[in-house]
Amino acid sequence: MAVFERNPIFDDEAESESSSSDDVDDAASDYLDQEERLIASDDSSSDDSSEDEPPDAKRTKAAADQDRKFTCKSGRVWTTSVPSATQTRSHNIVRQMCAVFTTASGIQCPGDAIKLLITPAMVNVIVQNTNKKAEKVRREWNEKNPDAPKMWKPTDEEEIYAFIGLLLISGVFQSSDESVSDLWSLNNGRPIFRSVMTENRFKELLRFCRFDDNSTRAARIKCDKLAAFRDMWTMFQTNFKKMYKPSAFLTVDEQLVSTRARSSLKQYMPCKPGKYGIKIFWCCDAETSYPLAGEIYAGKQPGQTGRMNVVDLVKRIPLAEDLLAKKTTIVGTLRRNKKEVPSELTEARGRE
Repeated sequence: MAVFERNPIFDDEAESESSSSDDVDDAASDYLDQEERLIASDDSSSDDSSEDEPPDAKRTKAAADQDRKFTCKSGRVWTTSVPSATQTRSHNIVRQMCAVFTTASGIQCPGDAIKLLITPAMVNVIVQNTNKKAEKVRREWNEKNPDAPKMWKPTDEEEIYAFIGLLLISGVFQSSDESVSDLWSLNNGRPIFRSVMTENRFKELLRFCRFDDNSTRAARIKCDKLAAFRDMWTMFQTNFKKMYKPSAFLTVDEQLVSTRARSSLKQYMPCKPGKYGIKIFWCCDAETSYPLAGEIYAGKQPGQTGRMNVVDLVKRIPLAEDLLAKKTTIVGTLRRNKKEVPSELTEARGRE
């Protein structure tokens, strides 16, 4: 029978290991207790210091951390303080809703809608001036070519409305790159053009169509580059306002009506898809895009500087303040080189 005896050497080592581990545990416990006492003392000291600080000093310090002020070249002061969240004031609550006036509420077909904007009175002006121009050209031709006289059939209101309708349809079909012959072609053309009038008649109307009295244009164009179309444009905008009540939110922007035709009004805008065309500034309802007012850009008018207030609408802070005095606010872009903008706001480095 084998008998195993405990080795005294191993017993001593085991006792030494257990005693050393107990010492380590005691040391760690003492260290943690000391850290807790230090943290507690720091918290109590910070609490005591914060309790000793007056409430006004606390608010001043917090406001200083949140409120920073910047002064621009014009002397205007900008601040980073956020307005306190309060209940919306009654005068800031928008109650105005867009609506169609009764004059336009009973429209049953597109033709009636067009006649509200392009009224018979406007078409009558076009009829008179178009016939006058065509008769003048015919008379001059017949005087020079008595052996080959030409005739002109006077146009009327119905034909001019049909002519305008064909122009609108060509825009719907995006036919700006198509010639008149292509539109009336028997092979690739569209039947609606041939069913309304002949190709030659359309070309005649396109040639002689006038919106003003050509005999008095020379005197009027000295004061207005848009004299050939000004009266018609004014009546057109007046009709806009008669049909619709806008909402409280309006937007102002520019439009480039693409054209390559020869015109002193043609502008070059490389950022636009068409690049060349006639530029129009529009004021529209932001909710429905309905146009309310517009201005065709004619460049520098005789006796004027060429600057337009509508261009400065999104660029100048004084204008925004003037509008605010009339209870109108604006939102838009602001150029960084304006003197009303402090240099701290134009610095892009370190911006989050």
